[in-house]
Amino acid sequence: MKSILEELSKSGRRPKLKWEAGKGQGVVPAHFGKARHLEAKPPTGKTFPGGRDLVIETFNNAGDAPSTTTVKDGGGKKLRNATINLIFWGDAWTANPPPSPTLSEVVNDAASILAGPYQLRISQYGATPARLGGIFVSVPGNNPPTHFQTSDVQDLITSAIAGGALPEPDEETNDVIHCVFMPPGTNAPPNLGGLHTYANWSEVSIFPFDIDINDRSHLAWVAFGSRAFISSVFSHEVVEALSDPEGNGIQVNPTNSSNWNEIGDVCQSTGIVNGVTVQSYWSQSDKACVIPVNIPLTMQITFIHKNPRNDMFHPIRNVGGMNLTQNIPFRMTQQECIASIDRGNKFFVVGADGTRADVRVFIHFPPWHRQGIRYIATVEDNSKADNLLSLPEG
Repeated sequence: MKSILEELSKSGRRPKLKWEAGKGQGVVPAHFGKARHLEAKPPTGKTFPGGRDLVIETFNNAGDAPSTTTVKDGGGKKLRNATINLIFWGDAWTANPPPSPTLSEVVNDAASILAGPYQLRISQYGATPARLGGIFVSVPGNNPPTHFQTSDVQDLITSAIAGGALPEPDEETNDVIHCVFMPPGTNAPPNLGGLHTYANWSEVSIFPFDIDINDRSHLAWVAFGSRAFISSVFSHEVVEALSDPEGNGIQVNPTNSSNWNEIGDVCQSTGIVNGVTVQSYWSQSDKACVIPVNIPLTMQITFIHKNPRNDMFHPIRNVGGMNLTQNIPFRMTQQECIASIDRGNKFFVVGADGTRADVRVFIHFPPWHRQGIRYIATVEDNSKADNLLSLPEG
């Protein structure tokens, strides 16, 4: 795949094509109530697999739908095995000093939402949980209008498709949602914090021969705000885009063909799961607004495997140590460790000098490509003894 950033900086790359906005949209209001911490407790006298014991927290607060609420399946598309691309639009995301929240914080919160249990109650609606796709930042100088509209976001995505940076909808190997995070300094349309919809894509190409008529590219945008606001809006848009991507899937009664009345719209309560704020959504099987949570594990890394050890161009291959929650040893690849952190499990290192540092996921954008690469490292402190690279080879 070509760099989306290079392609988005070019103009005049849309010959022989046509795109139109979707006929409706799912929106999220620009405010949320106070969140409360939600942490599942280990069952007494019972062993459990890491991060997999599911607890369904239900809500009956002001703004949450009553138990008599019903949904209607319009028979339309639901997304299955989807990937969500995170696209950060504007120079402000890579400025020095960085914005608050930072790009890395937003990515890690989104990754935690997608990897954890949050989405599990959407399966009843014929959708399946989405997973993290690519992470992109725009090229310098490519900034959205200060007062942006959904059409500006649609134009960003369709221009990338036209330039070849993103696949055409009929060439996607699985369902895809392109989620654009707006930068600080921009203003969303009145009373909106986020929105999901689609664009109709049509193209006629002689060489190579290709005819596309009204293929649909699914997309969303999230307005800039506090860290809790961004993660709440993102979680809202995810469950709605999966269960009702085109306005004819799952809606809550009474349905609406233009301003889609969806499973996130009838719930206002939010919660903090593994440090990330998410919004509740309607579960017909529970007859309540819900947030699924699970049990996080505490993991001490005591060794790493990296060869060659001091070559900055070769990543850590494996980490290992002790699962302190279950009192069992573990060994996993760096990618498996990233996925485990995304699920809410806690990793740390204790140095030879007794200092302790948490292990987090960071993101790097190599100069030759603007798609981000995620990696693990210890949080910076005053000691080098608790760095991952100070641990013995194992």
